[in-house]
Amino acid sequence: MIPVVIPFYKNRKQLDKCLVHLRGQQTVIDIFIRDNTNDNILFTAAVNEGIRKFLDVPGWEYILTINQDMYLNPDALKEMIKFMDSHPECGIGMPLQLGGENYSSFAGGMDAFPKGVCLHGRAELYWVDKEITWASGGCLILRKKMIQEIGLLDENLRFVGSDSDYCFTARARGWQVWRISKAKGFHDHGMANTPDCGHELNMVKVNDMLYFARKWLTGGIYRELAYPGEDNSIERVNKEIVDLLLIKERIETERKVDVE
Repeated sequence: MIPVVIPFYKNRKQLDKCLVHLRGQQTVIDIFIRDNTNDNILFTAAVNEGIRKFLDVPGWEYILTINQDMYLNPDALKEMIKFMDSHPECGIGMPLQLGGENYSSFAGGMDAFPKGVCLHGRAELYWVDKEITWASGGCLILRKKMIQEIGLLDENLRFVGSDSDYCFTARARGWQVWRISKAKGFHDHGMANTPDCGHELNMVKVNDMLYFARKWLTGGIYRELAYPGEDNSIERVNKEIVDLLLIKERIETERKVDVE
């Protein structure tokens, strides 16, 4: 049995399609849906609520967290489990995310700060399994043993950044993160990828990245874990932080004008 956690927000059509694809998997699953429609606790807290629900339940080794806008191929979960079984050092795995016919929209994380740059391109470029820097929270398979060791996702990152943060935390503790290329799914992309999603949510996203910077970019360990070639110089990081603070100031000003 594989527990499945879905953070859901408003778009029932996406959720229904996600569930059809999940129920077509060649594996027994137990689905928990955290409905954020009326009391939006945001992504990270919703995922953690689902993981907590299953942690003390016996009989499982892995848990799948998946967004409502991710539609897995029928054999995707079977391929992920097969990979995790054969790679005990892997704590976090992700399927190859497709964004169109023969096109991968996310094949692994590159620069994690401040926007989350990813490997993408023709799907055949990513046909082999590969250890990656960080994986997208759109769909993750997590090893129970790892969760018990490193804990839940950091809820200080409320909406964005908790996926890359969790991968860095796992890797800092000796676990690996992999792209499982035989497992595939179509990612329809949702609110996190929408440039204009309202003052409140934009403010949350800015604060998430400011927290990420304080947590990771002030120490040497991030440079060891970051994507090769990522510019983590003090000058670049400070510039990005200043830019985030200016965005935060602009959002606060616009919010005040709207209230008035």
